[in-house]
Amino acid sequence: MDECRTTFHGSRGVSLTELLTVLAILSTLLSVATLGYHQWHVKYHQEAQIRTMMTDFNELRLRAMTTKQRQSITVNKQNYVFKSYSSDDEPLTAGTVTLPPTRKVSYALMTNSTSFYNGQSFEIDQRGMLVGASGTIYLDGNGSASLDCLKIQTVRTNPGKKDALWSSCHD
Repeated sequence: MDECRTTFHGSRGVSLTELLTVLAILSTLLSVATLGYHQWHVKYHQEAQIRTMMTDFNELRLRAMTTKQRQSITVNKQNYVFKSYSSDDEPLTAGTVTLPPTRKVSYALMTNSTSFYNGQSFEIDQRGMLVGASGTIYLDGNGSASLDCLKIQTVRTNPGKKDALWSSCHD
């Protein structure tokens, strides 16, 4: 009976070499998983920011149509601000800040690969249409996100993927 207890697994424990080998394998797997998690985290947050911005722009268009009032979004490097106007001739610098007043962003908003937004406004008329030139908002960073830019056109706002030169936003 004592003989069965001592030879149950055929050894008394693990050697130091076996223990170090297992620890090395586990640490390698953990470092790979950590890198993958970080890349996934950046990708997820970039895509979420673009989707939120697209929703905000589309809600602004809808608000302009339902209230029959001009609306605007002023875009800065780290946020964007919503405004409502009571008349057609009220300047863009005036207007009433609406709810939500300011939307902060995690990734800086850029006009191209070298310039950040600094107070540029996108005006929406009472019909929900963009007044003036269309524009593209790029997110700062080189993540693997499938959505990292926003194309603002006369009647549509589309998310997309920027090209390598930051010259266009592909739907």
